[in-house]
Amino acid sequence: MTNSDLIHAYRHLLRAGLRAVQFSQPSRSTLVGRLREGFRDADGTFDAERARRTVWFLNAAAQQRGLEHRILKNLCRVHWERMREITKTPWRVTMRLEADRAKAGKRKK
Repeated sequence: MTNSDLIHAYRHLLRAGLRAVQFSQPSRSTLVGRLREGFRDADGTFDAERARRTVWFLNAAAQQRGLEHRILKNLCRVHWERMREITKTPWRVTMRLEADRAKAGKRKK
């Protein structure tokens, strides 16, 4: 698998996925994040046929609001909810914790 084949597959999947989720947030960011994660973790195990079938699925989800569209919508929602649970700590609390860690680090010296 050449580098250009990977780039073409990524672009085809991204384009079809964005059309399938109709460019809506948070599905758009979820889709982009999952694609990036999948292509970064690929250890040379890229399957062109699998990518082609996924593009077909995404195109079917984009064409009509049938079973494929509902499956994709639910997958995006589940992933978004899981990521939201991980990052549920408010930013103020996070900043306070970082400040406390920095103070504790200065005291040790």
